[in-house]
Amino acid sequence: MNNSGFKKFAKNHGVVLEYAILFLIACIAVPNFFSVSAIFTVIKQAAVPCVAVMGMMVVITTGGIDLSLANTVGLCSVVLGTLTVVRGWPAWLAIIVTVLVGALVGIMNGCVVQYLKVPAFIATTGTGYVIYGLAQIIGKGEQFNQLPEDLKAFGTTKTFNFIYEALPEKLQDVQLLKTFLRLPSYVWISVLLVLLMFFLRHKTVYGRNLSAFGFNKKTAKLSGINTEFLHVATYAICSMFVAMASVLLSIRAGCCQSNLGGLNYTFDIVTAAVVAGTSLYGGVSSVVNCIFGVLITKTLEVSINMLKVNYYLFKPALGIVILIAIVLEAWKNRKL
Repeated sequence: MNNSGFKKFAKNHGVVLEYAILFLIACIAVPNFFSVSAIFTVIKQAAVPCVAVMGMMVVITTGGIDLSLANTVGLCSVVLGTLTVVRGWPAWLAIIVTVLVGALVGIMNGCVVQYLKVPAFIATTGTGYVIYGLAQIIGKGEQFNQLPEDLKAFGTTKTFNFIYEALPEKLQDVQLLKTFLRLPSYVWISVLLVLLMFFLRHKTVYGRNLSAFGFNKKTAKLSGINTEFLHVATYAICSMFVAMASVLLSIRAGCCQSNLGGLNYTFDIVTAAVVAGTSLYGGVSSVVNCIFGVLITKTLEVSINMLKVNYYLFKPALGIVILIAIVLEAWKNRKL
């Protein structure tokens, strides 16, 4: 790669270089980090947040934001638990309804932002309280444990275990192959959803229109783009991806509850998107970069756990990474 090629790569995918540096530091500073076990721990922890960050990415690309994300995770989790544990619905039907609930949440957010002209920051904060209240009403403040087997199988099945079992005994002892082929299905579902978003964002008219809308709404409208529909649809797509993240997170946690996302879940997802170089002004985003944004946060988290230091150091460390990312972004825009 020549100098101009490197500069172009650094401009478009600087977060990949940032992650490479962080990974190298972790391998040197954290005992046993450079191991199959630790690396796949990062991958498994990053899988579900990668799905959620895909939704947040498209909304931020429009110049908006969805601060109701954590509450949407909680509502969808409660809906899933109510339908499967209480009502006894089959998992596939309950998951479809849960995703549709996510779509309705996104349509509500999009309509408030688009038609009532309320800034996204305020609108999604307000709707977040509404969503949280609905989750409490539907779930009655309960935690749904004892998930049915068909629902657990959706996210915990070792999809490629049959290939592992067919391998010669010597290859079965190779830790890399064993861990890779026995990854739970929620990881592979996350991969498929990320690939779907890659196609939507980078290979379709929708993705091109999304960038045009983010750069200049008026110009996009004058060029013939149905900006009203695009805006609302983007919030719906965001919440559908968040709903799927909620399904996978519920299965991984082994329970459904309104507080599943936690107070900091929205911040963590926004952080991953911003660290990935998704412009808060709109127009600029990358699926690949967002994946590495999540990997940065999860590598930090796993490294701190492995060092057995106070977990509360994770947030200051993440704050430093965010500041570095912002400084590098400003420097990059000046220099490249």
